[in-house]
Parts: sequence; C-alpha cells; structure tokens
Amino acid sequence: MTKSEVSVQGTESVQREVRPFLRLEPARILHTTVVHDPIGLARLDAALGDQIPQLARSLVDYTIALQNGRALERGNPQPIQLSVLNRRRRAARSWLVAIAGGKADAATAHAFATQWLPMLTGTGPDLAAAVQPGRRLVEFVRGACTACLFDAPAENLLTHAKALHVLETTLAAHLGALLQQAPQRA
Repeated sequence: MTKSEVSVQGTESVQREVRPFLRLEPARILHTTVVHDPIGLARLDAALGDQIPQLARSLVDYTIALQNGRALERGNPQPIQLSVLNRRRRAARSWLVAIAGGKADAATAHAFATQWLPMLTGTGPDLAAAVQPGRRLVEFVRGACTACLFDAPAENLLTHAKALHVLETTLAAHLGALLQQAPQRA
C-alpha cells in the first residue's frame, strides 16, 4: 500500500490558526546606545552591501507607486520630476547604507525622520502626514532586507537570525524616531 492509499479513520483534519501579520513595533527608548552583536552586524553588512543599489531602486519605485496612487485618488496625476527622482535615490541610498551599518544612533534616526523619509514619501515638512507612508516603507525595507539575508540555504541559521535582529532593532529605532518627531494629529 502506498501512502496515498492509507486512510486513517476517526481522525479530524487539523485547521491552521489564522494569525495576523506581525508588523514592526517602534523602539520605545531612543536615547540609549544600541549595541549590536558584531557577528550579526557583519552578516547584515555582507548581505546588503552589494544589494544596496537594487534595494534603493526598488524602494524608489515603491515610493513612486505610492505617490501615483495618492495622485490618482485626488484626480491630479503628474509625472515625477527628474530632480525629485534623484533626491529620492540619494535619500534611499543613505537610509539603506545606515541600515546595513546598523546605525540606530540619535543622529541617524533624526536624519531618517526629518530628512530621508519626508523626501521618500513626498510629504514635505509635514511629519504627521509621513507617518502612515513611513510605516509602509519600513515594512517594505524590512521585507526586502530579510529576503537578502535569507537568500540561500545554510546549515546554521544563527548568524542569519543575529543579522535579522540587528535589522529589526535598527528599523525599530528609525520608526520610533519618526513617531517621536511627528506631531500627533487630532
């Protein structure tokens, strides 16, 4: 008898529990120094180092798609100017280089919240308007960087897990800085 011919009587089918997608929580304490594991930091830098140009390109394309979607909803679609596109590319590259280096210090988090993210989202100086698109960008970068980390099978995934912890800690600090800098909407 083969496996497909065997039937077990009296067993119930197992149903999977439906769980929500776990989004990244912002860091609560931003003024303390974050000390990353050197092995995880080295693995993150090695995994993202060569991929930064492609990641920056995909991040800019994603921001343009978000902006075009908002413009279509308002009924005012306009093409992205070349100067804006170049500034977004520089902002994306700067942010991704900071992520690859595990930079979660106050200066980098402030630069993310007040310079890089408003440039990427196209919201201008209004940080309250940048919070919602900023969360989406953080999740997009989290997924793209995680894919770069786990791109090949390995016997031991401990260094990958340490690198993932460095990535998520860094992104949580950046997201926490955004939420701290943005004024609350009434």
